[in-house]
Amino acid sequence: MKEMSFCPTGERHLSGYLENSLSAVDREAFASHTRGCEICQGELNLWIKLASLPAPPTPPNLESDFQAMLRRETNKAVTPLWKKPRLAWVAAATLALGGFFVGAQFGGQKPKSELEDLRLEMRSMKTLVAMSLLQQQSAIERLRGVNYSGRLENPEEAVVTALVQTLRSDSSIDVRLAAVDALRKYSTRPKVSMAMVDALQSQDSPMMQLALIDTLVEIQDRRAEAPLRHLASETSVDPAVKQRVEKALRELKLQ
Repeated sequence: MKEMSFCPTGERHLSGYLENSLSAVDREAFASHTRGCEICQGELNLWIKLASLPAPPTPPNLESDFQAMLRRETNKAVTPLWKKPRLAWVAAATLALGGFFVGAQFGGQKPKSELEDLRLEMRSMKTLVAMSLLQQQSAIERLRGVNYSGRLENPEEAVVTALVQTLRSDSSIDVRLAAVDALRKYSTRPKVSMAMVDALQSQDSPMMQLALIDTLVEIQDRRAEAPLRHLASETSVDPAVKQRVEKALRELKLQ
């Protein structure tokens, strides 16, 4: 078996730990986990080393050059990261900027306005990284892209659109299931809830149908009535799905 090159716990909690945004209980739990996990310990040490590096001087045309690059990249069809040198640079820059944030947290030397500019730039860079991961040929990398996208706070519309497309048509059921979970966080956006209703009519995997039904019940979207009743009438639908449909109709107060 191929050795795992990333840790799911680190994927979920490392950034929050470094930004001091975890609760006290989660922070202590992750610190305890890190002491016994070589992967997380190595990543944490890397970020702390990056934070100790002196900040390089800001190039005079950084803002205009970055905005021009962002416009060019977002107007192109997304291609895999390893085929797009600019996005490889973005990934490296994201790590470097992350180091600056950690340095600011531990050293407290960055002016507030400069930190805000860096946050805005890092948000745009994270968008490009998420979009590239979601387009990778490897299902494992796309799964990482879904998980990465689901952790973004108030992501740009391009990321949400890419997650919706992943939900609809990714070749891996594991990736599609992860997309359902990631999109639940953004279900207040009309396009997301509508995409889940539509997906319930097009997905034929019982696991996908169950995940979508659970989510639609959770967000109380009554537009699910028509696809739910259609599933209930289909003879080929898995019995477990039919049973869940009946319960969902009651939970949505449609019976």
